[in-house]
Amino acid sequence: MAFEQVISFLLSASILGLASGTIYGVIALGFVLLYRVGKIVNIAVGDMVLIGAYLILFYSELGLVPNPLFNLLLSLGLAALTTVILAFFTERFLIRPLYGQSILSLIMMTVALALILRGITISRWGTQLKIFPGQHEIFPAVPLELGYIKLPYVMVWSMLGAVILFGFFFYIFKRTLFGFAMRAVSLEPEAAATHGISIRKIYTYSWIIAYVAAVLGGLIMGVINGLTVNISVIGLTKALPAALIGGIDSPGGAVLGGLLLGLIESTIGTYLNPIIPGIREVMPFIILLIVLVFRPYGLFGTRRIERV
Repeated sequence: MAFEQVISFLLSASILGLASGTIYGVIALGFVLLYRVGKIVNIAVGDMVLIGAYLILFYSELGLVPNPLFNLLLSLGLAALTTVILAFFTERFLIRPLYGQSILSLIMMTVALALILRGITISRWGTQLKIFPGQHEIFPAVPLELGYIKLPYVMVWSMLGAVILFGFFFYIFKRTLFGFAMRAVSLEPEAAATHGISIRKIYTYSWIIAYVAAVLGGLIMGVINGLTVNISVIGLTKALPAALIGGIDSPGGAVLGGLLLGLIESTIGTYLNPIIPGIREVMPFIILLIVLVFRPYGLFGTRRIERV
């Protein structure tokens, strides 16, 4: 019986960890994409997740269609369209005037963006816990049982959604002209401009993708934990470590970094937490420190050699 309990724990914790890791990986793409294209460390990514979640809540409360599932999916689409507008204004009026300035200026502007988004959220929706309308009908409280494994339905859907999103993004990055243009801008922006690639458009599209990824992350986080301002902490406590572990200029590294982080956090972190209280919460930073000591550019990041 003890052996069966151990197997059940390992399987359940591993699957739950991978499910959590897909969420971290989706949000980490927002870090990676903006850094790869514009060398921007986007501190606001957690608050982009926050505003995305509350935009979904706003549209879902309108009850545009009676079916709860279709209403939530429609709200997700409308929230994504709204963040496209936010992405345009963010890049055009906050970030673009600072291109050519110091990296610190860009980082501080993303800090300001985070405070703006958080302030809008608090002033419009307050700080009380909220849930999406009809989410308990869409995601039943009874878990899905697969032998020893018990999975909440929200984790199953989040994994499927993340896999579809990853596939879509990697198709764009590897198989489309936009992906080629993005890689060209990230490697040699001056050369890309001389070949007719609009660097400003690439920057704008990158912000759009980062916002849309944040909306999906906001939906999943809102369903799992409920809607509070605390959703925003996932940006710096989970997604940024995942991006740094995988390599902050590697989209594939962000995904694998998120999966690795979620897996270790759910298995080793959960096992050690009763022995060392709070170890699960600091596990991302422990893993990050270990990785950066041996691989300063992350597991899959581009290694740069600078001569001085």
